[in-house]
Amino acid sequence: MATDASRRQAVLDKVFARRHELAEQLVAEYRREIPEYGELPEPVLVRDVTEAAVLNIEFLVRSLADDDADRSLSDSHEWLRRSAARRVHQRVSLPSLLRSFRLWGIRLWQAMDELAGAGKAGRLLSIELAEATMVHVDRVSTAVTSAYVRESATISADRTALRTDVLETLLTGEAVSEQARRQSAVLRMTLRGPVLVAVVQLPGGVDSTIGVQSAIRAVRNQLAPLAKEFLVGARESEVVGICCLDTAEDAREIEPACDRLADPERGWAVGVGRVAEGLPGVRRSYGEAREAADLGGPAGGRTRAVRFGDVLLDRLLRAPGHTDALLEETVQPLLDYDARKGAPLLPTLRAYVGANFSLTKAAAELSVNPNTVVYRLRRIHTLTRRDPLQVDDLLLLSLGLRLYDSGAAGLPDLS
Repeated sequence: MATDASRRQAVLDKVFARRHELAEQLVAEYRREIPEYGELPEPVLVRDVTEAAVLNIEFLVRSLADDDADRSLSDSHEWLRRSAARRVHQRVSLPSLLRSFRLWGIRLWQAMDELAGAGKAGRLLSIELAEATMVHVDRVSTAVTSAYVRESATISADRTALRTDVLETLLTGEAVSEQARRQSAVLRMTLRGPVLVAVVQLPGGVDSTIGVQSAIRAVRNQLAPLAKEFLVGARESEVVGICCLDTAEDAREIEPACDRLADPERGWAVGVGRVAEGLPGVRRSYGEAREAADLGGPAGGRTRAVRFGDVLLDRLLRAPGHTDALLEETVQPLLDYDARKGAPLLPTLRAYVGANFSLTKAAAELSVNPNTVVYRLRRIHTLTRRDPLQVDDLLLLSLGLRLYDSGAAGLPDLS
């Protein structure tokens, strides 16, 4: 006998509305019942474990509402992997992690059982929700176990690299364990003076253990001989190299070595931060290196590392506030026109900018006569009211094109 769908949805809606309250209760129980969770620092419990409990409630509600647990689990797979990886770094054992998921399932079902109400219909709904919740817990536990074991193998394979919980503490400033806090305090003395951070991001779909270890060895081989002191470690799907320098001028030798790490065949994206000072500088340089790798374009074709200065303009372009206006004033009219007329105005602007504003080179790139390029640039002027032959207008058109080509615009590529 099927339960009333509207009654089931009402229970799910109430659980969703109470997800933050339920998550806080769950984490309080984790602290009481699981010793390793009780030893975690307060910020980790509040910002990480509680957030994970909230997200898992949202995933459960979504899967039960859609009646599609497989799709919900697929959607959350990356988040689950990262959550399991963080528990490895925080010195939470796999049995303790799985126990937290069992407690989560039991308490969530108890909350839904109470909301299902009394009577035969309430009992039937409670049984149905219990079965669905246990299926969800089983699926999630399987995915989490696989991710936890993989992450454990990754961080233990290279004994000379920084432990990942220590690296996490250095880069975030928040101790993920007491042991990591003490080790980070010791490293503070090493990290005095100028520092520079390089990040190697690995592509998805590769064996993380093999890929990370290969990247750790490559980063150490290239950078360690050039640094006064050198630290390296893995953080999920990226390898972080921290170079301690005698002077800021030493970065001139480090950056070419980072170029040699760029490997198009393996899809490694390499980002380099700016030289900074001390432990706070490590965090700043790391953020810049990671941003450089993210904004530097697809990794497959890179033959050099991306410096933060290389993507500074992209960073400014992506800052909130005026991106929509810039696109509406530059790229959008050309996209609309090209879609209506089958015209190549946007490719023409791209070729003109790429040719350093040379009509002859742009024409050669497009396999047309230079006069054709001039005609199209005039049409661009008419549509955008920005003249590609005037410096200020050309600057705006170039910035709009760069923002669009970076993929941050959310506009269709009709060029």
